[in-house]
Amino acid sequence: MDNLKLTRALDMNSSYLGIEGLLLMENAGKEISLKADKYDKIAVFAGLGNNGGDGLVAARQLSSIGKKVKVYSLKGERTKENQINHDIIEKLDYIDVEYVTDSSQCDEISKELTEYDCIIEALIGAGIRGELRQPVKGLVEALNHAKSHKIAVDLPAFGFKADLVLSFHLPKTQKAEVAQISIPREAELICGPGDVYLAAPARVQEKHKGDYGRVLVVGASREYIGAPVLTAYSALKSGADLSIIAAPSYALELMEKNPNLIYTKLDSKYYLDKSDVEKILELNFDSIVVGNGLGTEKQSADALKKLLKGTDKPIVFDADALKLLTPGVLKRYSRGNVILTPHRAEYETLFGVKPKDYDTLKDKAHETNTVILLKAPVDVISDGSQLKLNKTGNVGMTVGGTGDVLAGIIGALACNRNTTLFYAAAAGSFISGLAGDLCWEENKYYYTATDVMEKIPNAFIYCEKYY
Repeated sequence: MDNLKLTRALDMNSSYLGIEGLLLMENAGKEISLKADKYDKIAVFAGLGNNGGDGLVAARQLSSIGKKVKVYSLKGERTKENQINHDIIEKLDYIDVEYVTDSSQCDEISKELTEYDCIIEALIGAGIRGELRQPVKGLVEALNHAKSHKIAVDLPAFGFKADLVLSFHLPKTQKAEVAQISIPREAELICGPGDVYLAAPARVQEKHKGDYGRVLVVGASREYIGAPVLTAYSALKSGADLSIIAAPSYALELMEKNPNLIYTKLDSKYYLDKSDVEKILELNFDSIVVGNGLGTEKQSADALKKLLKGTDKPIVFDADALKLLTPGVLKRYSRGNVILTPHRAEYETLFGVKPKDYDTLKDKAHETNTVILLKAPVDVISDGSQLKLNKTGNVGMTVGGTGDVLAGIIGALACNRNTTLFYAAAAGSFISGLAGDLCWEENKYYYTATDVMEKIPNAFIYCEKYY
C-alpha cells in the first residue's frame, strides 16, 4: 500500500474523528511557511485541490510576517477547503493573485520569477500522476528554469525539480522531508472510513460481471444449514459481483434458495470431506469463506487442510473452521492468504491460550502467517506487524448470525487485488459494526443478523462521504 493512499485514508479517518480538513490544511500551510520564511520574495503556484489549498495557506502565513508573496493560481472547480482559502486570499490586499489559464502566459511568468527568492509548487500533489496537461506542463518548465529555491508540497508535480519536497505525515518520495500536521495516532490505530477506502475496489465504467469479485462460501452440514446463505448474501451486499455456495448434498437440498446466489452441490452428504476439495478448487472464485455451519467432524478437518494446501487465493476461516484448524497446519500451509475471525472462545480453542493482550495476538498472527480479527466489544485486527482496533458495533450484535455476515463482508473485500488482507479485515470489521449501529438507531437491541445485512450498503455509502 503506497503512502499516497495511506495519507488520504488517514485524512479520512481524522475527519471521522472530528478533525476537519481545514485544520489539517492550516497546519500544513504553516509547516510550508516555516521552510520558506528565510526568503523575502516568494511565488506560490497553487492548484485546485487540497495540495493547492496548502499552498494558499502558506501564502497567507508568509504574507502575515511581512514577506512579499504572489500567488499564481489555476482556475476551475476547487475542493471545499481550497475554495475557502482561495476566497480568503482574494480579500487580502498584500497578496497579488494571477490566474493561469493558458500556456501562453508561461513565458511572461518565467521572466517574473527572476524577482523571487523562493518558489512553492502546490499545483498537483497526489491528484494526478504521469504526463501533465497545459498549462501545468508549461508552468513546471518555467519553474525549472528559475534559479529560485524550489519547495514542492507533499509530492512534486511530474517533472518538477524541487530542492526540497515537504511531505506530510508520511514521505511521498524517497528524499522527502516529513512534517507532522496533527493527524492523531488514533487515525492510524482506530478503524474508520479511510480503511474502507483502502479496501473497497474503485468502481469504473468499463467492467464486466465478475470483475468486482466472485466469493465462494463453503459451509453447511446436517445440523446447520442457513449460515452460508447469510454469508453469501452479505458478500453481494458488500459489492461482490457473484456469490457461490458449495455445500454437502443433504444441506444444499434443504437450504433456502435465494435467486441472487449460485449453488453448487458437493459429493459429500452431511459433512465436508476432503474428497470435495478437488471440485471446490475447480470452481471460479477470487476469495473463499469457509466454516459457516460446517460442523466439527474429523473428516472436515482433513478437508480444510487439503483446501489450504491447494490454493493461494484469499481464505477467510470463520466459525466451525476455527475449531478444526491447528496452529501447526496454519504455520505450514498459509501463504499469507488467510484471515481468521475468532471470538475469544474460538481463539482459545485454536491457540490454546486466552488473548490476553495485543502483543500476544500480533505474535500469533506472525507465527501463523495470517491476519487475525479477534471479535470482541472492541475488535482487534493484526497481520503480525500492524494492529488496528475497531470500535463500531453494539451489544445488540450478540444475536446469532452476525459473525456470518461479517465473514461475507470480508470475503467480498478480500477479492480486491489492490488492497491487503489486513485492510480487508479492518474494513470488514468497521462496516459490520457500523451496519449494526444503524440497526441500533432504529430498533435498539431488537434486530437480527438479516437486519444487519440489509444495512451493509448504507454503511458503505456513509463511508463514501469521507472519500
